[in-house]
Amino acid sequence: MNSFFHNKIKFLEKKRVKKSIIQVSFFLSCFYILIQFIDSIFLFPKNIGDEWHFSRDLKFFIKNGYYLSVLNGTSIPYTLLSGLIYSFLEDVSLSLRVANATMVFFVILYFQFRKNLFVDNHKVIFMIHALIVLGTTGGIFYGTNDSFFYISFFILCSECYLWQKGFNVSNLFLVLIYTLCILSRPHFILYLPILFAANQIFSTYKFGFKRKSILNPFTQNFIISLIFVLLFNYPKLMELNFSHNQGDYLPKFLFLSYADKSKTYKTDDPKFNWVQWCFYSQLVSDNEGSGLFAPFVEWNVVKEFKDNNPKVRLPNSYQEYILKFPLHIINRFPKSIIEVIVYSTRYLGIILLIIPFWLIQRKELSSRVSPLFPVLLLFIGITIWAVIMPIHIAQQRLMPFYLMLLFLVTDKKSFMVNRAFRNLIFLNIIIIDIIVLIALAKWGVFRSI
Repeated sequence: MNSFFHNKIKFLEKKRVKKSIIQVSFFLSCFYILIQFIDSIFLFPKNIGDEWHFSRDLKFFIKNGYYLSVLNGTSIPYTLLSGLIYSFLEDVSLSLRVANATMVFFVILYFQFRKNLFVDNHKVIFMIHALIVLGTTGGIFYGTNDSFFYISFFILCSECYLWQKGFNVSNLFLVLIYTLCILSRPHFILYLPILFAANQIFSTYKFGFKRKSILNPFTQNFIISLIFVLLFNYPKLMELNFSHNQGDYLPKFLFLSYADKSKTYKTDDPKFNWVQWCFYSQLVSDNEGSGLFAPFVEWNVVKEFKDNNPKVRLPNSYQEYILKFPLHIINRFPKSIIEVIVYSTRYLGIILLIIPFWLIQRKELSSRVSPLFPVLLLFIGITIWAVIMPIHIAQQRLMPFYLMLLFLVTDKKSFMVNRAFRNLIFLNIIIIDIIVLIALAKWGVFRSI
């Protein structure tokens, strides 16, 4: 393998070539995320997709205030910041987008100022890839709370990674980020167990099973953050409102206030369910072809099927899908893995294809304990989403895991210590540069014009 890549990409050994590649690629990645920012904030049509839900919630908050908004269901931190920005901009859609973009700027500042974050990493190469991942992720600048949830979860993973490496973490900061993550979206009940599981597996692998590894700063601060989460939900506690109005879309026990995304502007069907939409779209694709990369059918097609086949049961929730449609899951799982690998090239280039080779050779590369934590996060995350999603996995759901993987592939002691893998990363930079240039050329720079 080493001799093959040495012969094929020998030019990458030259320091002058590497420096030029890094400089050009960093400029391109900065330009790309700036273009995405301008396009999403100012040019993209208003109230399209999920932005419709949050526009509705912000208007309700402006008219009725915090107490009733929490009872009605809203993403508390996102609505509060959007409301503050609205007091200056007086534009609902723009306020939502600026609020969402705030978290992107926050994570860039986190990259810049978090002590010891890049002590073992090539920072510029990390930032080149990270800016591409952020810029490519749908929703981080639109009027949704994607950035609030996914970036706060990424920061929790990043802090856990630093703690695994022996660096100090701030309890106050962890409580703040936990609170932000939990209040943003109900998906925390899926993502935080992934973090806890990966942390425990890695700790056991590195140190052996110890009681202290369970009662670590991340489990302790999670428990503390729940107190603040409940305080922000005080209207529901005052009214003894321990339920939600989202039907089967959310688990019954999850009574916290969240934006109601169980409905849509695309239909007036009172029995609309997003999981049904995904499931039926995948069924149509399976019947008409391979089932790979299934497009969503129009909602009226799903409604027509439901009206004409009242005895045919479509899943109303992720829970029902998992429990009552095991054959569909078995059929869908390998397709999901193939789709993730293909879709990931738009975000990461060929990194997902490189990782298995590194895992095979890692014992030969370094006697140091390898940073397997990001790989564990990615593996568990992809596996869980491949099981619970009736259709292809939206890549923004994997964005935190992709960012974490960059800590591994830019690690100068565990990954880039080997010349072949180091050259592969430089080759990957060229590949994502080409992909970005093709995308910009296809869009005419701004895709919303």
